[in-house]
Amino acid sequence: MEKKQPLVSVIVPVYNVEDYLAECVESLQNQTYPELEIILVDDGSTDGSGRLCDALAARDARIRVIHKENGGLSDARNVGMRSAEGTYFTFVDSDDVLPRNAVARMCSQCEEQGADVAIAEILSFLQKIPDLPEQTGPGELLTAHEAMRRMFLHQGIGHEACGKLYHRTLWEKQRFPKGMLYEDYATIYGVTAECRRVVVLHEPLYYYRARSGSIMQSEIRAKNLVLLDVGEQVTQFISRKMPDLKEEAEYLQLVTSLKTMKGILDGGFGNYPEAQERIMSFVREHRSLVCRSWAKKADRIKVETLLLNKHLFYWVYELGERRNQKKLES
Repeated sequence: MEKKQPLVSVIVPVYNVEDYLAECVESLQNQTYPELEIILVDDGSTDGSGRLCDALAARDARIRVIHKENGGLSDARNVGMRSAEGTYFTFVDSDDVLPRNAVARMCSQCEEQGADVAIAEILSFLQKIPDLPEQTGPGELLTAHEAMRRMFLHQGIGHEACGKLYHRTLWEKQRFPKGMLYEDYATIYGVTAECRRVVVLHEPLYYYRARSGSIMQSEIRAKNLVLLDVGEQVTQFISRKMPDLKEEAEYLQLVTSLKTMKGILDGGFGNYPEAQERIMSFVREHRSLVCRSWAKKADRIKVETLLLNKHLFYWVYELGERRNQKKLES
């Protein structure tokens, strides 16, 4: 008798995405993987998203809808997990889409290789949904240590919650921090640290909708400065849990600090002077990290220009963002 495939719970937080929701859900309904439940968590939407959730669920028994007061992305994901019945969880933002074989590929690799999490590549798009050939073959099996090292250095793996399939046991003690921005950075390293094995699929199995102009940074707000605290907290966690990865964690904290500085300067060079000094102090203390063999040349340039002149740093960073935007639009 053929073994029944495990149930996969797809958790979709929904908030004011009426224009994109149907396309997202259709990509989930079209998955080749048969054992699927789709949980739409309407996080107090004020447009027609909540009604659309109900209409979609009325036509597909695999879809369940939870309506709740607005509590933010983390809270919606947590509520979805509490309701999920699957052996595996995956998170999909409601304006993104999955290729048809995404769940099947990740689930089969977890099962075949005994992995606790599968990590796929994330492909950004603006308007037209990519249509790429499906791939086969085994993914790359890693220890949690190596997977986290690559996450810190952004070597083909990011700490986004999406684009990953998790065994539900990883979330028994973990939840996203309610009300906190940058919840993925704050959470995914702790989740990954609990893994025995991680399988990496070097193929895009998550399509992220980068709305026009979204790569370009806009003026940062005071609430965004929590990113500096999140980076520091993750580094402290790694120093205790995996001390030999401390430098890699500090490198990500450094890159995050540079990004935050650029966002501050977008709004004015005199903005948030205390945060600017905090960043400058960290960059001075950790400038040697960009001389490591695994450091990116672009980050070394950003560090050196920031320590020379903030205006020079700003325009170097700005030019890089413009190149990235043109690449995405081409």
